[in-house]
Amino acid sequence: MSTGRVRGTDLGDVVRFYGIPYAEDPVGDLRFAAPVRRSSWPGVRDATRPAATAQRLRFDPDPAIPEPIVAGTDILHVDVWAPPEGAGHPVLVWIHGGGWESGSSHQPWFDGTAFARAGIVVVSVGYRLGVEGFTSFPDAPDNRGVRDWIMALEWVRDEIAAFGGDPGQVTVSGQSAGGGAVLCLLASPPAAGLFHRGIASSPAVLRSPAAQAPKGATAAELAAGGRGAVDEFHRRLRRDNPFLMPFRPTIGNETVPVPPLEGIGEGPGLGVPLLIGSTATEFEGLVRALPGPALVPGAAMILRSQELPTTGLRALARQSSGRSLRRAVGAVVDAATIHSTVVRAAETRIAAGGPTWVYDFRWAAGRGAVHCADLPFFWSVPEAANVRAYLDAPAPPDLVAAMHGSWVSFVRSGDPGSPAYEAPARRVQVWDEPPAVVDDGLADVREVWWPDGAT
Repeated sequence: MSTGRVRGTDLGDVVRFYGIPYAEDPVGDLRFAAPVRRSSWPGVRDATRPAATAQRLRFDPDPAIPEPIVAGTDILHVDVWAPPEGAGHPVLVWIHGGGWESGSSHQPWFDGTAFARAGIVVVSVGYRLGVEGFTSFPDAPDNRGVRDWIMALEWVRDEIAAFGGDPGQVTVSGQSAGGGAVLCLLASPPAAGLFHRGIASSPAVLRSPAAQAPKGATAAELAAGGRGAVDEFHRRLRRDNPFLMPFRPTIGNETVPVPPLEGIGEGPGLGVPLLIGSTATEFEGLVRALPGPALVPGAAMILRSQELPTTGLRALARQSSGRSLRRAVGAVVDAATIHSTVVRAAETRIAAGGPTWVYDFRWAAGRGAVHCADLPFFWSVPEAANVRAYLDAPAPPDLVAAMHGSWVSFVRSGDPGSPAYEAPARRVQVWDEPPAVVDDGLADVREVWWPDGAT
């Protein structure tokens, strides 16, 4: 690499590297600044152990995917899994989820071994989270976390050949907040040309404005208060936004100039093949845990924040008829937070002529098709930490192989091996036992969120 040598771990058929820096350590004057490209280092840097993580305060106190927290400040780095030999391998760049405030590049469900065995170089990105990554301040650039993603992609462009990767075959991917990141990058002018395919899994794109720093608060003052002041500020924003995620990309600057669900229908990102999808019952588990008095006001706030069309309320009421209150509220939350994003993205893309594929994970065994349940299948890690407990059922090997194979195919060729989402058939790949392709697979969500064929 141009910045120096690194020592990874030879796993036999895969080589793994942890914590390769792509930007300078964001401390001092750089804590709330745009990322600065990493300068070179002397000697050989050890990349055999997980490096420092940005996560400080977990979004979920009991997360589905184990979230290791590693102490330190040098957090702007990538983890790499690569085939031990050869060159010109396609590249999968992964942006983890976690509500833009938790998660890390080291999470065990995102072990890139299976992809590397299939001849794909995997790059998992660490980036600034929470207040440091996404809160707007008058004296700091917005979207510092987005800028981190872009710089990581620039690192891939410039350095991935050293790991056998082809910088001309880069797929950017992510789930939940990371899926929202993919849509942001498709709409981001500075990211144009840095990737050539996109996978947005259960993408979260909230349409209400991002939380602003309280009046008078500055990044410089917060940085001067140290780590404790930043953490307390984080907790304060979370308390002030009990039903909405306080951290997310800000719209209206050079990194994300227009809302992603508008931007993906124009510009250079339109020509990038996009694979997008969700799970059938994303947040039913979350809704089951809500206290009764919070159910209706919480759902109402989410609906308002997501700009539900007035005509869609009646359709949503019809679809919820006969369900318990919790099941009905769960359907509302699923549709508002994830399913609406999938359908809006897919419809915007096909209206503008963008190549698009849609999947729907409906495997109903165990806990069912809840948020994150599809990830062990796509990553082919059915025995990773906490997978079996979270799914509450063994992952069927044939379904794991089929779903993992679809992503491998897409990363290699831009085609997941299923029909594209195109009018009028609007075919959707349903992942269940057995897998199937269905016509107009997003019909129910379109009825609510796209009643007149417009956003």
